[in-house]
Amino acid sequence: MAAAACLLLSAVDGEAASPRQVFAHYMVCFATYGESVEAYRREMQEAQAAGIDGFALNVGAWSGADTYYKRRVALLYQAAAGLGNRFTLFFSIDLTNATDVVDMVSTYAFHPASFRHQDRLVLSTFGGNDIPSRGLPGVDWGGEVFPALSSRGIKVCFLPYFWPDPVTELPTYADANRLFDRYGGLVDGLFYFGAAGLPSRLAASNADYARAARERGRLFMASVAPHYWGLNQAVAGRRYYEFQGPEGLALQWGSILASRPDWVEIVTWNDWNEGTYVAPVDDPARWNAGLQPPRRHPHAGYLEFSRRYIQWYKSGVEPAIDRDALFCSYRTHPMGIAPVPGTDMPVDRRIGDVQDLIYTTIVATEPAELRITSGGIATTNAVPAGVTHWRTRFWPGAQSFLLTRQGRTALSWDGPPVMSRVERYNFFPTTGFAYGAPVKPR
Repeated sequence: MAAAACLLLSAVDGEAASPRQVFAHYMVCFATYGESVEAYRREMQEAQAAGIDGFALNVGAWSGADTYYKRRVALLYQAAAGLGNRFTLFFSIDLTNATDVVDMVSTYAFHPASFRHQDRLVLSTFGGNDIPSRGLPGVDWGGEVFPALSSRGIKVCFLPYFWPDPVTELPTYADANRLFDRYGGLVDGLFYFGAAGLPSRLAASNADYARAARERGRLFMASVAPHYWGLNQAVAGRRYYEFQGPEGLALQWGSILASRPDWVEIVTWNDWNEGTYVAPVDDPARWNAGLQPPRRHPHAGYLEFSRRYIQWYKSGVEPAIDRDALFCSYRTHPMGIAPVPGTDMPVDRRIGDVQDLIYTTIVATEPAELRITSGGIATTNAVPAGVTHWRTRFWPGAQSFLLTRQGRTALSWDGPPVMSRVERYNFFPTTGFAYGAPVKPR
């Protein structure tokens, strides 16, 4: 198939690889700051400030009643054009109708903000393949989509997230190879969308896929997830995975630094439903009415923490520590308390070492002292220079963080209180960050 020619030509001819880039999975169904060019441009600028190069647009409908998808995608492209097309977009298709796929891709195939690799339009998916063991048909990529796009002069570089068969959320090296064996004529590489798993397992799947793709001379786009409190289709409740705040992110980024995939996609920018968002919005419910539970805590700390790793991944050089920094994450209520009757967000399963802990990462220019006061109980630790992770028991009440050096404050931050009573379960952690003054070069 024509799609697979993209990377094979690069591998044979020794053509220089594209620069490593980082994207964020964008749920078009949510309008973070509202539905306008200015609102979308604000998000793009926030992403750019962290080193993100573009959005992978998750589109769950195109024709029919959900016409807002078309409207919002048009606004997103207008916003990107207003940034001089320096922020790129590509589709992460979540559709099953081949006609809709062709129409959507064709509409923006030649837009200057569309992400291209070696003059081919990059296209990804969330699913979209057939799963014989479950009797589920997929999109007819080879028979309908790619021939129709080719007839319109559209060359595609295809990196889908295809489900392994048997279906697993934590695929292995063998699963990646089976996907290449089955779809090798269609794909230029693979994308792994990993969120429903502990960070160590997500990192292992990324490493396995990177290895399989490298051996086949294909592209690979890895994923990084900050958190997952996701829907459980089997029952009415939810699955909570303990990511341990910045520790889980550091583990995933460390695996990516070791395996050096071609691209990385943060999953996600704005999935308010399952908690994987890194968008620095203070409260998504202000713009997205009807979210349950109504309060989503700020996740800007996840994005800020990733900033250093994004730079490291792109450059291949570990950034120097030029100022003190603090990053933290914690739930705002103990896991054992019972909400008032009638809650609609039970936690059906808790996976990992779930405890009532504050997860704090310190990036220190020199040795210092970290004092965390939780519910009036203070804990002090001697912090060495470099990057270190700390776990502190939290208690209901105020939460404060103080980094000192020789009796002087290096940085401080006050976080939201931990509650002793809740009306609904809320396992979306809050996050925070603080920076010290830049250190003068010696």
